Amino acid sequence: MISALLSLPLLLATNVAPARDSNDAPAWLMGYWSGQGTFFEKPARTSLSFCPLAEENGIKLEYKVLAESDDGTTIRFTGRANYLPDGNNRWRGDWFGSNGVDHELNALASDKAFIATWYNEAVETGQTHYELDSGGKVKVTDYVFRDGKGFEPFASANYNKISPCNDLPEDQAQ
Repeated sequence: MISALLSLPLLLATNVAPARDSNDAPAWLMGYWSGQGTFFEKPARTSLSFCPLAEENGIKLEYKVLAESDDGTTIRFTGRANYLPDGNNRWRGDWFGSNGVDHELNALASDKAFIATWYNEAVETGQTHYELDSGGKVKVTDYVFRDGKGFEPFASANYNKISPCNDLPEDQAQ
C-alpha cells in the first residue's frame, strides 16, 4: 500500500498530454522571455531563454535574476542548462549555476507544462515548473525539498515572450 501511494505522483506526472514536436520539444516554451516575480521573497526581474542546442537535438536554457537583498545590495543569479531528449516527452540534462552548485536534471514535457526535477546528492533536490497559461504567458515556480517535508516554493515569476529563438533580443546580444 505504501509503495502504491509513493508511486502515485510519478504515475500522475507521466499521464500528461504529449508534446507535439517530433523530438518532444515544448514548442510553446521556445524563445526569449522576460519576467517579474519573487526570488526568496524579494521582488525580482528575470529573463529566460529556451532555444535549440547548436548541432544537437536538444534545448539550451539560460536564466537570469536580479533581486534586492535586505541591505539594499543587488542579488544576481544566473544559470544555464542543456537538455537532451530521452524519448516519450522526457528530457535529461545538467544545470550549471553561478552559485557554483551544479545539478543533474530530469524533465517531463507536455503541451502546457515542462517540469524539471533537479538534484545534487550533496546539496539539494528541487523542481522547476514551467506552465503555459491560456493567454500565452508562462508561469515559472521553483521549489526545493525541505527537511523531508516536501517541496517548498522559493522563487516564482510570470513571463512574457519577447522574441523567438532566431531573433536575439537586444539585451541578450552582448
